[in-house]
Amino acid sequence: MEATATTSVAGAPAGGRNRHAAPWLAGAAALLAISGCASVTERVSPSVAPATPNVSITTEDLVGNWGLGSFREEKDLPRTINEARRYCNNPYVITRGPNNGVMMYLADQSQPSEVVLKNASGRVYIGPPGPAGMPKDRQITSFQDGVIVAPWVDPSVTARYGTMVFVRCAPAAPAATPARPASG
Repeated sequence: MEATATTSVAGAPAGGRNRHAAPWLAGAAALLAISGCASVTERVSPSVAPATPNVSITTEDLVGNWGLGSFREEKDLPRTINEARRYCNNPYVITRGPNNGVMMYLADQSQPSEVVLKNASGRVYIGPPGPAGMPKDRQITSFQDGVIVAPWVDPSVTARYGTMVFVRCAPAAPAATPARPASG
């Protein structure tokens, strides 16, 4: 009987190590076929993006005194709002910036920087001038009833500082005027 040698496309003998490559190649081809179908399906059907709340805020809304807090778990938000409100006796002060922004502290900075409101894809960010959604930005996910919820865009900053909560402080009560002695 005559022996025949079978070779693979690469010129190596068939069998041996290449015997394990066939199932792998078949699996890879199947995955490529499936991913091709998925991408066609995604283009045809509407994409389902996470709901982004409609946040309406202006630079003027930011100027003032704020109680500041942060949380790591969503269930802690109500408690954090109450704690932030207590810090109004030593408020986080946001002032107008020289170029129509506001002055706020960025992560890991000891001096305030001018930040601006930015919009992209229906989301509102606050951060240094430039494109929206940069690592130094915070995304304002909620602004209602004088409370701003703003996680950092950079996950490592959020891991260190948590999601920031700003609570508008009540305006300071006017100083009481001393009573005048009655003239008589």
